[in-house]
This record gives sequence, structure tokens and C-alpha cells, in this order.
Amino acid sequence: MTTNSAQTSLFSISRGLIIAGVLLGVAMTLKLLVPDHISPDLARRMMGVLMGMLVLIYANIVPKALSPLIQMRCDPTEEQAIRRFTGWTLVLGGAGYAAAWVIAPMQYANTVSAILLGAALLQVIARWMWGAMKGSRA
Repeated sequence: MTTNSAQTSLFSISRGLIIAGVLLGVAMTLKLLVPDHISPDLARRMMGVLMGMLVLIYANIVPKALSPLIQMRCDPTEEQAIRRFTGWTLVLGGAGYAAAWVIAPMQYANTVSAILLGAALLQVIARWMWGAMKGSRA
């Protein structure tokens, strides 16, 4: 008999494997379609948009992922605020990443998308560090 945490872990692993399979399938399909059916630039754009959407979907899950209260080492409301900030910031970073691959000229799409997602990630790191310093003073 499996416990609830074992079932959740198994579900997470199987979901991750399914998403990895889909990503590999899309990449393989795009590779087979280039250059006969679609241009290499369109294939790169499609993969960029797919990666941005993947970040967006996973970031949207962050605030909803709950830890047992026994495992929390800080105030639960503070932790939830940090998770909400992390989720929203990375959702916007992922959306910006995908939008950059759609809108930006091809020679700048990679740079612009990396800057947008990197800026979101730096904000998240700064917020987590600020929360850790704030918690250590209490």
C-alpha cells in the first residue's frame, strides 16, 4: 500500500516524463519538417515559444504547491507570499520569453528572451534572499 506522499511523488514523476516525451516529440517532429516543409527560423521560434510556455505552466503551479506545515521553517503567510511572488514573476518571465520568440527579429530573439527570463529569475532570487535575511533577524 502506498502513502499519499508516495502517490504524489509517483504522479509528479510520471507527469514529468510525459512532458519530457512531448518536448522530445515536438523537437523531433520539427527536425524532420526542416527544411522541406518549414523554415529553420520558424522551427526555432516554435521551440522558443514552447519553452516559454513550459516555464509559464510550471511557474503557475508554484503558488499552489503546498508543503506540510511541519516542514515549514518560517511563517506560513510569508512563505505563501514568497511563492505567489515567485509564481507571478516567473509566469511573466515565461510569457515574455515566449513573446520575444514571436515578436522579436530572429537575430535578437534569443538575447531578448534570455534577458526577460533572466531578469525575472534574478528578481525571484533577490526576493528569496530578502525573505531569508528577514527571517534570520526575527
